[in-house]
Amino acid sequence: MSKLSFFTVLFSLLFLTYLVVAGLIAFFTVKIVGIPIGKKMFTKIVLSILAFIPLYILIAYLLSKFVSRDLLKLEEGVRKLPFSGEIPRSWIKEIDRLGEVISTQSERIAGMIEAQRFMLYRITHDLKTPLTNLRNVLLALKEGVIKPEEESFYIEKLLKETYKMESLLDEALSSIKKVSKNTEKREVNLCTFLEEFGSLWKPRLSKHGIKFLVSCPSDKGIKASPADLEEIFNNLIDNILKHTDSKLIEIKVQEDKGWIEIAVRDEGKGLNPAVLREAYRKGSLGLYIVKELTWRNSGEFKVRSSEGGTEVVLRFPMA
Repeated sequence: MSKLSFFTVLFSLLFLTYLVVAGLIAFFTVKIVGIPIGKKMFTKIVLSILAFIPLYILIAYLLSKFVSRDLLKLEEGVRKLPFSGEIPRSWIKEIDRLGEVISTQSERIAGMIEAQRFMLYRITHDLKTPLTNLRNVLLALKEGVIKPEEESFYIEKLLKETYKMESLLDEALSSIKKVSKNTEKREVNLCTFLEEFGSLWKPRLSKHGIKFLVSCPSDKGIKASPADLEEIFNNLIDNILKHTDSKLIEIKVQEDKGWIEIAVRDEGKGLNPAVLREAYRKGSLGLYIVKELTWRNSGEFKVRSSEGGTEVVLRFPMA
């Protein structure tokens, strides 16, 4: 497929526009004013059309240069993404909007790559201990250090280490499947959803002396996957139980300029920004799953933490 430059397209449009206008002027001159177009008049019209060609070339060149400059800057920024580079702003609204979309997607890709790196690090780190134990026991068996009557004990120990490794791999695979599986989106009434969700968690939370409060105005709906939402809130509550000593979990839902904002807050000690991500990741991939599932449902995600507790804010477009 042949490709045309922006300059060629722009020049062609300008020149065709001029031809149409010139033709209409000639038509009205003959039909309405009644002045016939003779050979001399026709020659003058043709010459005037040809005379304006350099002007249109100049106009098309200047306009295409301005637009191409922003497109080339955008291309240069994209080539450096997602690890470095910045998407430049443009005075052309459409190009500027395209840059914002690319920047958002770049952040998401960078987050996914970072999560994959962490997953690989965690798997290799956590597998190192059971593998070391396996090697030590096998070497001891090979060298005859372990007595025959002790072999059954150490064989049982080896089996436990293999089960531990299998569990680590299953958890990693489960996390990957959760964020890659496509689920159907439909309109979800958040108040009804959170009421049903809370009824499942309250017995366990009450056992730990934790209050579970939900503040939700009626008829607040979003278009999302109910399965994804359930996974999102399960991971958030589970993270609070694992990583804080909070005795309160509060969920607030409110409308904000066409968006539905859901704030999940606890009253733990809070974490500073430098260790917040690591604290959430420790022992689980919950935060990664929450971010990915929120983005997959066209939502936004952010975390605020202070000495008074941690708040996770989710935003979804209204249905």
